[in-house]
Amino acid sequence: MRAVLITTILTLAGAGTAFAADTGVIHGRTVGLYQEQSTAGESLDAFVVRIAPRAVQASKTARATVCGQLNGTGPYTVTIKTDGFLSTCDLPESALPYVLINGTAVDVRENTFSQVNWQRAGYLVTPWSVKYQDGRQKRPRAVR
Repeated sequence: MRAVLITTILTLAGAGTAFAADTGVIHGRTVGLYQEQSTAGESLDAFVVRIAPRAVQASKTARATVCGQLNGTGPYTVTIKTDGFLSTCDLPESALPYVLINGTAVDVRENTFSQVNWQRAGYLVTPWSVKYQDGRQKRPRAVR
């Protein structure tokens, strides 16, 4: 009986580990999900709008907020990553703009920048919109 119980516990623990490996998400550990690059002549706004659907799907699949720092002056690049947490994604301290994707949002009230992210330029992507804010004023503009 004891052997059966131990085997069952180990099997369930292994199933949980397999699920975590499938989604690439381990809470508290940064995992790079994929990279994107803009096309020649594509503006930063157009680039973020274009990658938004895939990024929202990555957030939903990971069941976590995903994010990335936008690099370059054209073409632009971004590595989409997650820390595995539902309500946050750790962004590097930088003057470069970021993209934060909350594909797990279930209410339009979650369609706002956090107090922490107001302090630098960046994009917020949710299932409802893509917004940009400059890091100086608390007046985001809708990009899409």
